[in-house]
Order: sequence, then C-alpha cells, then structure tokens
Amino acid sequence: MIGNRIIFRCLLFNIRLNHTNGQAKYPKSKKNIMDKTAALHPYRKIHPWKSLTDFTDNILEQIIYNKDGLVAINKPYGISARPQDPNVIRKKNLPSGIVDEKNYTITDTLPSIATKLGYDSLQIVKTPERFTTGVLLLSANDKITKAVDKSMKRAEGARIIPRTYWTVTRRVPIYHNGERRVAMKPVTSLGSTSSQPHIVSNWSKNERERGDIKILNVQFKVLCAATQNLASLLEIKLSTSRWHAVRLFAATVLLSPILGDRVYGSRAQDVMGKFINISPFTDAAHVPPVLDKDLLEHLKLTPAKTLMIPAHVHLREMFLPWFQKKGNDITITAAPQPEFLWTCQQLQMNEEILESFNNYSENSHVINSNIELPKVTQCIAITQ
Repeated sequence: MIGNRIIFRCLLFNIRLNHTNGQAKYPKSKKNIMDKTAALHPYRKIHPWKSLTDFTDNILEQIIYNKDGLVAINKPYGISARPQDPNVIRKKNLPSGIVDEKNYTITDTLPSIATKLGYDSLQIVKTPERFTTGVLLLSANDKITKAVDKSMKRAEGARIIPRTYWTVTRRVPIYHNGERRVAMKPVTSLGSTSSQPHIVSNWSKNERERGDIKILNVQFKVLCAATQNLASLLEIKLSTSRWHAVRLFAATVLLSPILGDRVYGSRAQDVMGKFINISPFTDAAHVPPVLDKDLLEHLKLTPAKTLMIPAHVHLREMFLPWFQKKGNDITITAAPQPEFLWTCQQLQMNEEILESFNNYSENSHVINSNIELPKVTQCIAITQ
C-alpha cells in the first residue's frame, strides 16, 4: 500500500510539473507575421517612418528635379516644410487624423539632401501647406531663390497660372470645366470680430487698392468621375494658395468639397435633397462632413473612421516661365502619393488615367515639349 501511494504521488507531481513547465501547443498559423503590415488600411500607412533617419531616407527617394541649383521634392502628406515657431500664437489646429503621426519636417532633411546632391546647403523656396502633397521647391543659393520669385511674379503679371492641383472631390462638380476670375474676401458676421474667407465675383477698385481682396484666377476641369458619380478627379489651376483657395473654390463655387477636407468640407451640404452653400458663420459649416455610405463602403471605412481620410489635395505641377533666361520655361511634375492613388482605384476612376499614374509613379518626368503625349498624360512635366 505504501509503495502504491509513493508511485501515485510521483505521477501526480509529474503531471503538475508538465502542466506548469511544459511547452504550450499553439495552433500553427499559415500567415506570415509581416502580412499584418501589408493588410493595414492604406490611410494607416501615411506616416510609416520609424525614425528620423528612416524619414530622411524616404525624402531622398522623393527628389524629382535637380538642375543648376534648383531642386524639387514630392512632399508627403501631413509634413510641414518648417518647424513651428514656438513664439507665434496660432489658432487651435484641427486633428490631423493621421495614424501614428510624426512631427518631422522637410527642414530636418535639408543637410542630407544637400550632401547627396553636392550642394553646400539648401533652402526652402516654395512649398505646399502641411496637408497638401506634391511639388516643393528648394534652392542652393540666393540667386536661384530670386529667380524662382521673379518667374512666379512674371507668371502672375501675364495671368499665367503656375500651380496645378489634382484633387478628389466628394461628388461631381456642378461645372465640369471652365475659367473664373474671382476674388477672395474676408467677411465678418454681425456682432462678431472673427472673419471667414468668401469668394466674390464683383469687387470695387478701392477694395483692390486697399488690399481687402485677393484676386483668384482659376482654370478647372473634371478629369473623370468615380463609380456611381460618388466622386471625381478634378484638376484645378489657381493663381494663389492663400486661405486654402483650392479647397474653398471646390466647396463653394463648384459645390464639390474635397474628400478629407475638414477646413471647408462642410461649407456645402445637402439640405432637403439639394446641395447648397452653407453660411460660414453657422455651426453646421464647421462640423465634420457627413460622407455618403456608398463612398465609405468603397473606401473600406465606417462612419466612425472618417477622420482617417486624408485631404485629397495634390500639387501636381509648378510652372516657372522664363526661369533665369528668356524662353526657359520649366514645369516640374510630381506623381500622386500612394494613398491618393489607392482612393482613385477604389472609386473605380478611369483606367487610362490610373495607368498614367502608374507609368509615372516613381518620379517626376521632364520631357521635351515636341513629344506627343496621350490626353491622359498632358500634365507630365515639360521643359523647353
């Protein structure tokens, strides 16, 4: 009996030992652990960098033009050109919606860019705002900086529009193409000191001389519409970027707010079945826009995740007429960023235009103007 008890206790001890220290058996997964990153929603991968070095390496890959001291890069979304001045009091910023947002700036990368390209230093000349992707210009010296400024002023004087934006709008614009000469004017409501920009078609000579308005020359055309007319790919050329002009014009003149725009995205709304302008002084004009459920379905998002949608504004081209010498007209073109392209694909935009994206997705291209281009690639960079 005693021997049996000893044997039983030994068995019980071994069972307990195996239970606590034994190797756990987990079901084997056929998926690669790296597939988790690949499966992330594209809007979650807008800021993929793990370090400043990683970010800098990526910006070096975004260099799209380099000649005689003029450099251009394709700026990513949600990246400022310069760090904020801590002494400047700014208005409360809207949440960016960027997952795992990084606070790196293009300024952080300038020494590395200069070293790679063989310049002593580089300075920022022209840049899109933080939440606009696309062409950002750098110069290697003051001479190039002055040449860029002179070229831009020459374009303005000749009523040439130097900036070309590509945007994805939340609906098809009420006008499919056209030209406008309008003005932006800050308007104040009764009993309030705050003002909101408004586009007007008439203004007085005194208003212009006093600087109360900003002239806005615009050319626009719908490149293609999305499935079910849920959205459109819209090209807009504007003479100024002041007051987020591209967003303001799309929302209030074309009644087609830009996808992801939380600045003016609610300035036009559906009211009793009719899409109309909303007063900028109402609370409704400043709440996040309500998106079409079919649009969200195509973007694989729920209404609770709409904050993730980036503002789909891309500075596609910068045109510099007579740059440094007569007849030297330069256009620098940047390909859309991956999240922009993914949106177009999901919304089933015109396949030929998407193919033009793919053909020129790695970099900007500078080609001779004598080469004939297909219609869908008319925005490819041209140098004469």
